[in-house]
Amino acid sequence: MDKIDKMMSRMLDYAIANPGNAPNRVLIVNFSTSSIEKILTPARLEILKVILHDKPKTVGRLTALLKRPKESVSRDMRILSNYGLLSFVRVGREKMPKVEKDVITMPLTV
Repeated sequence: MDKIDKMMSRMLDYAIANPGNAPNRVLIVNFSTSSIEKILTPARLEILKVILHDKPKTVGRLTALLKRPKESVSRDMRILSNYGLLSFVRVGREKMPKVEKDVITMPLTV
């Protein structure tokens, strides 16, 4: 394990042990594995990855990058937003999607 991995491991251990003191950019998921799989579907994970990598300025641009219908992307973004994983920044008349969490931790067993 290299130095960065050790540091991340210590940060995650601290966040799990002290959720009230965890940094705002960390989300600790305390749902069952089946619930996590319903929330973080492959399509929704792809949305988060595309936003982080490509930084689209509009929802329309994100939809084009994903090559998915706007309605389904909007629905998935609303769900991600409800769980605190995504927010929107107003830029004129457009809404720019923004990933809110850098780290998501979850139990592997329940």
